[in-house]
Amino acid sequence: MPAVTYASVKQPKHDKDVKALIFTFIEKLSANDASPGLHIEPINGAVDARARTGRVNDFWRAVLFRIDPPNGETHYVYAGTWPHDEGTEKAKKLTLHLNHVNGVLELHEAVAAQEVTVDAAATPAEVPTAQSKTPLLSELGYLVTDLTEQFGFTQDLADAAFALSDEDALLEFAENLHTQWQQEVLLSMAAREALHVIREQLGLDKPVEVEPEDDEDTRILKALEHPASKMQFTYVEDNEELRRIIEDGDFGAWRVFLHPEQRTYVEKDYSGSFRLSGGAGTGKTVVLLHRARRLALENPAARIILTTFTRALAENLRRDLERLDASVPIAERLGDPGVLVRGVDQLAAEVRMRAGEGFSEAALATIGSTREKTASPAEPDWSSAITQAGSSLSISLQSPAFFDDEYAQVVLPNRILNADAYFTVRRPGRGVALDRGKRAAVWAVIEQMRKDQRIANQLGYGEIAAIGAQWLTSTGTTFADHVLVDEGQDLEPAKWKLLRAIVAEGANDLFIADDTHQRIYGRPTVLKHYGIHIQGRSRRLTLNYRTTLENLRFALGVLAGEEYDDSEGLEVSTEGYRSARSGPKPTKHTAKSDAEQLDKIAADIKRWIDEGVRKETIAVLAASNNAAKKVQQGLAQRDVSLTLLNAPRVTGGSPVAMTMHTAKGMEFSRVVLFDVSDGSFPPAWAYKGVPEEDRPDKDKQFRSLLYVAASRARDELVVTWKGAPSALLLG
Repeated sequence: MPAVTYASVKQPKHDKDVKALIFTFIEKLSANDASPGLHIEPINGAVDARARTGRVNDFWRAVLFRIDPPNGETHYVYAGTWPHDEGTEKAKKLTLHLNHVNGVLELHEAVAAQEVTVDAAATPAEVPTAQSKTPLLSELGYLVTDLTEQFGFTQDLADAAFALSDEDALLEFAENLHTQWQQEVLLSMAAREALHVIREQLGLDKPVEVEPEDDEDTRILKALEHPASKMQFTYVEDNEELRRIIEDGDFGAWRVFLHPEQRTYVEKDYSGSFRLSGGAGTGKTVVLLHRARRLALENPAARIILTTFTRALAENLRRDLERLDASVPIAERLGDPGVLVRGVDQLAAEVRMRAGEGFSEAALATIGSTREKTASPAEPDWSSAITQAGSSLSISLQSPAFFDDEYAQVVLPNRILNADAYFTVRRPGRGVALDRGKRAAVWAVIEQMRKDQRIANQLGYGEIAAIGAQWLTSTGTTFADHVLVDEGQDLEPAKWKLLRAIVAEGANDLFIADDTHQRIYGRPTVLKHYGIHIQGRSRRLTLNYRTTLENLRFALGVLAGEEYDDSEGLEVSTEGYRSARSGPKPTKHTAKSDAEQLDKIAADIKRWIDEGVRKETIAVLAASNNAAKKVQQGLAQRDVSLTLLNAPRVTGGSPVAMTMHTAKGMEFSRVVLFDVSDGSFPPAWAYKGVPEEDRPDKDKQFRSLLYVAASRARDELVVTWKGAPSALLLG
């Protein structure tokens, strides 16, 4: 039975019926390549003697490469399906090529370099001898020989890359290359990466090991195992994997073709906790999903938790894990083997139920009073507590927002039970300074809130997590061997304590994915304060796979001028972030009223639909639920139907409207940001009761929210406002 490797190649978009035909063809090929109905035929005049075509049906031809190692089974590389005559021409031109510097396998067209230079710049012979501007790569200090000698680029291709004068031209050039790791080399150079760093990230510092007696076909099969080769080639192990690859096409490529750096974080073992940071769209969640799969299949007895900020995001993770590999064992109960996918509040609730009677004793040690495990979840009513016990508070401190933060960041994680302990506790990172008198007044309100909750038999979600962490720690109970955390930047200290306690310290215990710039809730949390030590085990992804360069520039521009601290307490920057794709610049619509904004949005959506954009890949994002509802109703009056979403879920059949907060973790082809106007964004109500000292952090949260919203767009981004734009758009 021949083996089949799938190559990632630009080919025609196939409808459902053609995809079914392709699946059947490859299924038959894997079973018996001599089947007469397949018509596997060599091509006269082909550049590569391994090239073949196969009959998908009378109209469609599959392009293949047949590899026959002397000491192994026949292996096919499937390179795509085209109409009959076009497929024959592709088979004549395409060739499997071993890079002479690093042994990586590449799929080229015989005249790829010349064709690319015609599309993206000029052929080497046409490059002017005197240029008006220094070529970008030369200006950045690189040499043509860096590409030819360090990475094995052909001379023509290297010369063409060095003829380009700006980043946009280089990105367009890179997009036209057939070989994905070569695209990454050029993008990394444009981002001023050192050559040795680029080689390390792509795994090119570890050449393919071959034996002198190996023939060419054997060398090709060995080259397929190189991490850089796996950016373009993947071995199809079974029919279900094949079906997923064919049905999802490019949109599902994240499940199959990993960047070598991503693959490192999937496969590497760590002596303790590890943190993977990176901007929106850099593939952190992809790494988590593949890592969960790897750990589960490697050890079927392993107890693995995959968790994130909300239940809705967790449901998306579970769906994507099942899409990645339906054979991954899914656990349904805390502590069972397999992958348990839960929101962190769900985990806390399950720990509470497992603690049984021990939960009450843990509550006494955590919040100073016992509580039944059946206590109702309810966030603290700070307004009532302030009214009852806050008469001595200054006006600036009579703020539920202040008490929410103070309780979550200081009181709960430190298990403060009385005024004396509160008088002496350190409050790092809290904007509002409190002397002893102010602390006494604040503590009176906290005591009142706890009294009210005790009478009502209620607990906040943070309290449930903190009490669960105390029970786990005091009893030495653990429920996991590995915990993988997505959207870590938004978790508060009590929930970090729960996650630290739920898994024993050791190899591969906690794997955390976060992005400080996407923190839209709470405050920065330094993990070492809660027993999670990642010093020396923290890395950052910088290549954006989702968002075009133009949209990425817009999103990053929103963050300009602010300083952000990460979970190690260090300042983090956006330097080095880059995109693998280009597209149109974001469109900015200025309007005089909401009605005019809606008119322009309706026109954009109708145009996109007329152009063939799938309706469900269009989203309008607003600052609030009321604004999202206004969009839905207003566009309905303009003959554009939208589905209003209140959770990040996949829907079908129509464009969607939702809040910017809800859109977190999702992506769309086209995105509209509605009413990013001065006075509307940030909304005034969000600052009600926020102490003056905390307003800068609130501003940062809304910059992060705008960054999150803008980075949901894969292809086109539209921003609308009435009157003047929000100050956050002006830097």
